[in-house]
Amino acid sequence: MRLARNTFYMFYFDFKTMGLTFFVPILAFFFTTLFIIISKSHQIETAIIIIQGLFIPFTCWALMYRLNELYEEGAQETLIPYYSRIFIFDALRYLTINTFSILLLSSLLVIKFGKNSLSNINLIHFFLLIFFFLFLGTALLVLLKNVELSLTIIFIYSIIEVVTLGEFMPWPHIFIFDSPSLNIFIIIKFITLFISIITLFYITIVSLRKLDSNIRNI
Repeated sequence: MRLARNTFYMFYFDFKTMGLTFFVPILAFFFTTLFIIISKSHQIETAIIIIQGLFIPFTCWALMYRLNELYEEGAQETLIPYYSRIFIFDALRYLTINTFSILLLSSLLVIKFGKNSLSNINLIHFFLLIFFFLFLGTALLVLLKNVELSLTIIFIYSIIEVVTLGEFMPWPHIFIFDSPSLNIFIIIKFITLFISIITLFYITIVSLRKLDSNIRNI
């Protein structure tokens, strides 16, 4: 009960500090859901692309804005000891929300396209993408120290990938645009995502602890 109350207060605190921007990921979820419902396409691939391109990139939004408070003028000395200590709990809060959202969207796909339409590969891929974008956002933020620039990089990458279906730019392609089967390319993509998640999480943690150490030594 105490954990649930504290978690609620932390979400409420995020809302108070972020204002209306707190609702941006919720709007992304709403429009993704709406598209799946009203779409007349009989191909699940279209809906999967929308989930990857519209909802999942926004999963990093709230945690990035929370950490962005560290880089506001005069806030580091007060906030960094606290934020560095509870970062993992903050990440778990938003991972839980995003996981629940993906499960709802996946259930909607199954209801609309049939129980055999969504493969386990797609579902695993969704979860890997949630972790990837969450920690990509935090890693970019601690490196660039600018939330707008960090989000711009994430959205430009996502838009180009979706529009070109991953066939244009010579960079790593993390999305899946067709019906996947377990093959060497999918395995490599999953391994690449897993390694990237670990690396991005490490960059975030090390940067926060280094910043905390610098503040303590002043």
